[in-house]
Amino acid sequence: MKKIINSSKLVLIAAVLLFNSCKKDDPVHEHDNEEMKTMTLSFTEKTTNAKVEVIIDATDTKPQSLNLKKGNYDLDIKLKDFDGHEVQQEISYDAYEHQFFFVGPTKEQITFTYLDQQVGLKSNWKVLDKASAIPMKIVLMHGLNKTKVTAADWNNSSYQSIGGGTPDISVNVTLNLID
Repeated sequence: MKKIINSSKLVLIAAVLLFNSCKKDDPVHEHDNEEMKTMTLSFTEKTTNAKVEVIIDATDTKPQSLNLKKGNYDLDIKLKDFDGHEVQQEISYDAYEHQFFFVGPTKEQITFTYLDQQVGLKSNWKVLDKASAIPMKIVLMHGLNKTKVTAADWNNSSYQSIGGGTPDISVNVTLNLID
């Protein structure tokens, strides 16, 4: 009788261990796009070294204002994910499938040049003409076909239909070009 009870206990313990070890893990959400929360635009005027910085939260629906005087600026963009980690290194590493677009200002208002493999984390802006309250959409596209877009498309409102892809981050600002 003791043998039957001990055998039953052993079978019961084995069954508990077997069922507990076979639990399914929660599925992990995997995606190709980076998830970004903030974008910091740091403009440095090349002759005076004056700095203009705007920090934009992608979850904020109210556009930030960006005021630039006429001049020649280098732009450096920093991106942070929802945990506060900078992600621009990943974007640079995958430059072949990322590109920023700055839709709003015209080529008569701004002369724009990518300074990095046509990504836009680093660029040059020459403010040529003054203008007020220009709605500007800044979007980082992921997975686009870069053979179909050129550096001249930096402000093309049809960026998505030209190159495809999906936005990693998209923010709106109000651009003021002043004397």
